[in-house]
Order: sequence, then structure tokens, then C-alpha cells
Amino acid sequence: METPLTLHIGNYNYSSWSLRPWLVLTKAELPFHVEVIDLDIPGYKNKLLALSDAGTVPVLQVGDDKIPDSLAISEFAAKAVPNLWPKDPKDKGLAREVVRKMHTGFDAIRREAPMNLRRRTSLPVPQDCLDEAKDIDDMWCDLLGRHDGPFLFNDWSIADAFYAPVATRFTSYDLPRSVRADTYISELMADPDFQTWEMMAFAEEHVLPETDAVNR
Repeated sequence: METPLTLHIGNYNYSSWSLRPWLVLTKAELPFHVEVIDLDIPGYKNKLLALSDAGTVPVLQVGDDKIPDSLAISEFAAKAVPNLWPKDPKDKGLAREVVRKMHTGFDAIRREAPMNLRRRTSLPVPQDCLDEAKDIDDMWCDLLGRHDGPFLFNDWSIADAFYAPVATRFTSYDLPRSVRADTYISELMADPDFQTWEMMAFAEEHVLPETDAVNR
């Protein structure tokens, strides 16, 4: 009998960290159940702290065990389905490096352009956000220029899952991007699994007023 998996996530429209492992688990074709915790409402923090000491989502529940953190959940999936990382050892090392960069960096774009799938605005953003968007664009173009495939390492990988929420920000906030980066963004947005997530984001009624007020 398989160990049941439950992925505890934040709201579909806003929770970029939840989207990442959801995509990974979905691509891995590992059966899992989703529990959504509405964010920024009375009592939500207690629900999060009951799942992990950090009090954040996502958290993957594997039977009686819990795995917090998007990258740790993705690594769990990769142990079951090795092709979630590139096959070539050099590419695999580079993929891990760019994922870690996303996992720990790009503070300005997180702050000034938070994931908000229902949002469409062309208002100006601060220069530090634009600088990070340019750095991301340059990195994407460098990786995409090494092969003929549509994704960062030719075939879809965990790296694409980690940059999918970033790609949505370019669309939501109309951030400048190159033609090659725009094509990559279109590939990520056209992915059927992402579109399933986006559909649920558009359908949910919960709103985060502070996030919606960013860059008004």
C-alpha cells in the first residue's frame, strides 16, 4: 500500500512557493491530495505552525512525516522520479545552482512584484526590481541558448518549476523582457499543468488586500 501524500499549500493565486512543489509532484505523477490554507485570516498562523516550526507553506505530509520547504519536497519527488533533474551531471549541477539562486535570492522582485495570477498592471516598478528582472532574463537566455529545447535544460525540470512563478510576474506586472525570455514565459504559461493551477487561482474567492495593493 502506497504512503498517502498530502500537500498543504497557500492560496493558488498568491502562493508562489506552493506552486513550485505542486508542479513537481504533478509532473512526477505522484498521487497526492491538496489542502489549501487561506492566508492572512484569523487563525491561519496556528494552522501553519501545526504543520511546521517555520509556520510556512508548502508542507508535504508523507504518512506521519512532514517535509516543509519547496526544495526539500522537490528533492523528495526526485528520489522517486530521477528525471525531474537533467540527466547530464553537469547540467544537473547547474540546475541545482539556479534553483538555489531562486530559493535564496531575488528579494526585490519578490517584494515589488509578488505572485498574483489575477493581476495585470503596467505601472512602474522600482529600479532594483527591474535590475533583478534583467538578471533573470539574462540567465534564462544563457541557459536556453545552449540547446534547442523550450525549457531551461532542454526538457522540463525542477528548475522550470522554480522559475514558473517568476515568469508569472513578468506577465502580471508587464516587466520588460527579451524575445527569447518572452517565448520561454509563453511555454511555461501554456503548460497544461500550470493552466490547471491557474484555473484554480482564477476560481478561488479568497483575496489578500495587501498583496493586491502592491504597485497600485
